[in-house]
Amino acid sequence: FVLLLLLLLIIMNCHDVYVFTLGGTIDKDYPKVTSGYAFEFGDESAAQRILEGHPNLGISYKIKSVCQKDSLEITADDRHRLLCGINHTLDFRKNSELLRIVVTHGTDTMIETAMFIKKKIEAEDYGNPPPRYVIAFTGATKPERFVDSDASFNVGCAVAATACCEPGSVVVCMNGNVIPVQECLRDEES
Repeated sequence: FVLLLLLLLIIMNCHDVYVFTLGGTIDKDYPKVTSGYAFEFGDESAAQRILEGHPNLGISYKIKSVCQKDSLEITADDRHRLLCGINHTLDFRKNSELLRIVVTHGTDTMIETAMFIKKKIEAEDYGNPPPRYVIAFTGATKPERFVDSDASFNVGCAVAATACCEPGSVVVCMNGNVIPVQECLRDEES
């Protein structure tokens, strides 16, 4: 009984989810001009549309846009701005509460950005002792605006992973898989 009560208290104290968006296919939108086929980024993120579309989730969330880029165009400066945003969140929430962080990102360089964040945060000693964050990276293979997109499934998986993974985890969540970033490999054929 005591264990169940403790688990409920932990869950009740970690209902805030911080979402950082960097663009990628998940955030791409239909072009606003009729010439050409290139997709562009809209005014709001896919994560915002997905989370607002499910008002009874039992979580609150805050969304911060870092940039709106294809992941092949993500720079070291963009990664540093993401790191600063995460560090600010960790500094701002210094209590013992578990920090649940979701990052939406294009799939081409998601693993590289996730490894960068993992190494930098571990070097900052935010996890010593004990780690009090879970960071889940996710994206989509088709824009969220498409009916057959995997975006909402992947965002939901990432939000859930932030509640279930061990504190100190940095994971990649795609297609129902939650993989520690240090174990991720890109399948170049899919």
